Order: sequence, then structure tokens, then C-alpha cells
Amino acid sequence: MWNMTPDQIMVVHYRIERFLVSSAVGIVLSCTALTLQTITRNYLVDSSLLGVNSGAVLGRIFSMFLHVGPSQLFSLMGSLLGLGATFALGSIGGSDILRLVVAGVVVNSVLSSGISLISLYLYTSASSVLSWTLGHIRIVTSEEWVAILVALILCLLLVSRSKKLDLLTLSREEAMTLGINYRQELTLLLTTSALAGSLVSSIFGVFSFIGVAAPNMARQFVSGGHLKMFFYSSLIGAELMAFSDVFARSIIPGLEVPTGLIVSFVGAVFYLYFFWRTPHDHLA
Repeated sequence: MWNMTPDQIMVVHYRIERFLVSSAVGIVLSCTALTLQTITRNYLVDSSLLGVNSGAVLGRIFSMFLHVGPSQLFSLMGSLLGLGATFALGSIGGSDILRLVVAGVVVNSVLSSGISLISLYLYTSASSVLSWTLGHIRIVTSEEWVAILVALILCLLLVSRSKKLDLLTLSREEAMTLGINYRQELTLLLTTSALAGSLVSSIFGVFSFIGVAAPNMARQFVSGGHLKMFFYSSLIGAELMAFSDVFARSIIPGLEVPTGLIVSFVGAVFYLYFFWRTPHDHLA
């Protein structure tokens, strides 16, 4: 280490920072997905359910279309807009998880239509739009590091609610009998998960499969309460993301493939394997 040249030291620092960034993203995506899967009782759910990802993409494209910035701020605003629309639509006629899921599907559909419409006028920037929407790990600014740290703190809040999440695996009536304020707890968990996901999506774009795959892979190795599940899901998510980032930088010499492409491929392969090994009634 002490015999390295300045250029070698710079390369080492670069790789360490990329490792830390990718690992942090994997942790956030895994923690938020695990929480949402427990709440919705569906192992195929991640933060995209709430309109967070499509909102981030729409905000980014708006920033490019209007030639204003910073684009990360527009992405964050888009994520929060998607989240707000999902909550507002899901609260019409009552409030339960099924309404929220349906509202998320509707909001995602509408936002995706908006993305397609605006993208028609951005053909000269199609490459940069596509690269960002696929998800791209990179070196971040100090302000972006703050956003990542806030997302990690929000994940710690989710971990602190592990015992509450254990009770939420029971029926609503049983959870309330054991002292859970059901609606308040769901609102806290959903909002915290969505905000953490929004911060990551606004900086790095959209990563498919990592949030779905990591918790399901953890379930194959461990059983027990959510505190243990958070640990193993985060570990697997961080490793998958870090491995995918290294592979994305080295698979084609002189060209960096968007990390999201590798994540999608790796996540899909692992997830299909564990899907075949898991009883189908656990995935519904």
C-alpha cells in the first residue's frame, strides 16, 4: 500500500468508493423490499409498487425536456409525486393494502405513459435516458452521499420496527389484539420504505430484481424474525449489487455497461432458481 504510485492509490480509492456506493444501494433496496413484501404479503413486491421508480424516471425526463436542474432534485420530486398519487388514490373509499396495490398499478401505468410521451421528444438524448433508467452506479457528490446516508438511516428505522413487522405477519385482528396500531404502523412503514427508495432512485435510476431477489434468497437460508431477515437480506443485496457493479465495469474492456442490466440478469437467474424451489403458495 505504501509503495503504490499516486495513480494506483487513486484507482484503489475509486474502487473502494464504488464498492461502498453499490453496497449501500443494495442494502436500501433489500430493506425496503423486505418491508413491503411483509406488509403486502406478496414476495414479488418492491418499491416500484408505490410509483417511486416510475416517478423518478418521469422527473428525470422532465428535467431533460425542460433543460433545468439539478436532475436529481426533479427525480426525487417525481418519486414523491408518484408516492403521493398512490396514497391519495389508494385512500379513496377506504384504506387497505389491496386498494394501495391497485392504486400503485394505476399510477405506474399513468406515469409510464407520460414517460413514453415525453421521450418521443427526446430522441437526441435517448442514449442518456436509457442508460439512467437502466440504473447506473457511479461516484457520487458529497450532497448525494448525504442523501444515501439519509436512506440508510431510514432503513435503520425499518430495522427498529422488526418486532412490529413480526406481528404484522399475523392477521389484522390478531395484530391489533397484541397492541399494534395497524393503520399508523402501516403508514409509517410504507412512507419510510418509499422515501428511502425515492432517494436511491433519484440518484442512480431504476434497478430491477435486486429488491425482489435478495429477501427471497435470504428466506432460503434462514428463518426467524425480521431482525435476522433484515441482516441477511441486506448482506445478500449488498453483495449482489457490488458484484454486478464490478462485472459491469469489466465485462467489456473500455466500455462500462449500466449496472442495472447486470443486476437484472443476475437477479433474474438467481430468482428463477429460488422461485422453482419455493412453494408457489408463498409467492401469492
